[in-house]
Amino acid sequence: MIIMFVRHAEDLKDKLTERGKKQCETMIDYNEEYSFSKIYTSPAKRCVDTAKALNKKFNLEIEIEKDIVERESLPEKSPKNKKEQEWYDNYLNPEYSSKNPEGCKEYLERTFRCFRKIIDTHFDKNENVIIVAHSVTTYALCAFIYGIRKNEDIKWIRVGNCSKLYFEINEKV
Repeated sequence: MIIMFVRHAEDLKDKLTERGKKQCETMIDYNEEYSFSKIYTSPAKRCVDTAKALNKKFNLEIEIEKDIVERESLPEKSPKNKKEQEWYDNYLNPEYSSKNPEGCKEYLERTFRCFRKIIDTHFDKNENVIIVAHSVTTYALCAFIYGIRKNEDIKWIRVGNCSKLYFEINEKV
């Protein structure tokens, strides 16, 4: 089973920019070597718009998956209090639990449920799928497939707009 992960195209306030639309067109023109059975997308408008653009090439059912919605981002300014600092320090700590804002543990549990459902639905049929989501979802997908690493071992790699990553799954994880 192949999962093609696509990070949404460039956006501004959850709407694709002109550059984002061109990124989608470039992706559509790419000669894909795999066939796919379904597109799953985050409910964020930029992801849905990217999935719709991509679907011009594949003509597949698109399913909106609320459990792969983006986590709240790290604050761009310094944390204001002890709780914000704790959350900031533990953003990628898989043991850290918090309800508001969502902790890494809750985020991983939520996305893992979604990935499990997708794999259980398609693996035995030998169907490939596309997931359109957010950059941080690549971390969750890697953690799901390859195992969770301790916070201090994580090497965070930002995935650029409209990037594609392929994950091959040879056995149910």
